[in-house]
Amino acid sequence: MRLRPVRTVGPPAVPLEPGEFTEVVLRGRLTAPSGPGALTARAERFIGHRLGTSRWILLTTRRLLVVAPFPREGDYFDVAFDRRVISASQGRKHGDLITVDLTTPAGRQVLRVPASLRSELSRFIRALRRPR
Repeated sequence: MRLRPVRTVGPPAVPLEPGEFTEVVLRGRLTAPSGPGALTARAERFIGHRLGTSRWILLTTRRLLVVAPFPREGDYFDVAFDRRVISASQGRKHGDLITVDLTTPAGRQVLRVPASLRSELSRFIRALRRPR
């Protein structure tokens, strides 16, 4: 009998502020169109498949969080935006990939997730469009 490594079903345990709860959890990639990763983003849209690794993306009652690839004590998130200042457009499908344009305080960002997460992504978009 061989032992296989255990895959985590959900994101790693990360601290949230008191009274903050997770609404939507996605596994994807969030990049700026003109920043690092722009070439990979174009290739992914052209091919219609994800290239490389993804990150856990959490939409909480207060913030949009992108979990660091290897979270350490005190350094859990790569990106944290206040949820009230983020807006999302309708997703567009490119092969097995769905892209969503987000308007954030840091400028335009593109969220890319697998098409298999369509229901979670629609919950994500509806949650961002709901007035707070």
